[in-house]
Amino acid sequence: MLLTEVIDPAVTNVYPIVYEFWGRLLINLITTFILIRYIYYPHNGQKELLFTFIIIGLVVFMIASVLNRVKIDFAMAIGLFAVFSIIRYRTPPFEIKEMTYLFAVIGISVINALIDPKIYDWLAFSFANTLLIGVAFALEKYTPRKNISKKLLTFTLSELKILNDNQQLTEEVKNQTGLDVFKVDVIKISAAKKEVSVWIYFR
Repeated sequence: MLLTEVIDPAVTNVYPIVYEFWGRLLINLITTFILIRYIYYPHNGQKELLFTFIIIGLVVFMIASVLNRVKIDFAMAIGLFAVFSIIRYRTPPFEIKEMTYLFAVIGISVINALIDPKIYDWLAFSFANTLLIGVAFALEKYTPRKNISKKLLTFTLSELKILNDNQQLTEEVKNQTGLDVFKVDVIKISAAKKEVSVWIYFR
């Protein structure tokens, strides 16, 4: 009796799926690790988020892989992803940059779990992962020639009538702060104290 007659064909068909899964998982872990450890961390320095980003990427990849290969009720799938909406970290809110990295980790994990590897073999994986790492690295290294900052400032006016002339108000802020202010947005006025709260934009 031949060996191929003994082995169940259904069992042999499992091996390509298993190899494909581990290949996807390895690529996803490598991409996430490079993105967080060698691009995010050196420029932002919040080591407590390394664990968070990598584990979230791993969990999202596994969930997306399961939903892609297992027949599951639509309502159950929606409920499974709705779990993310009730999970909240008991920590200070993330900055916009951290939220962007978190979204990048989730997005690339979903792509790695669901993209069809039969299209151009593994080039689709390489392109998506390399593009994300390359763009993130380039943007971290990029520094605009003109650096513009925005701050909330509360100060005392010499005269309230200055509020009627935005140019005079800008000059007043320049004189009091010594900053190269080019735009002022008034937020709150206290006529009794001659105080004003403004957003200032400076170079």
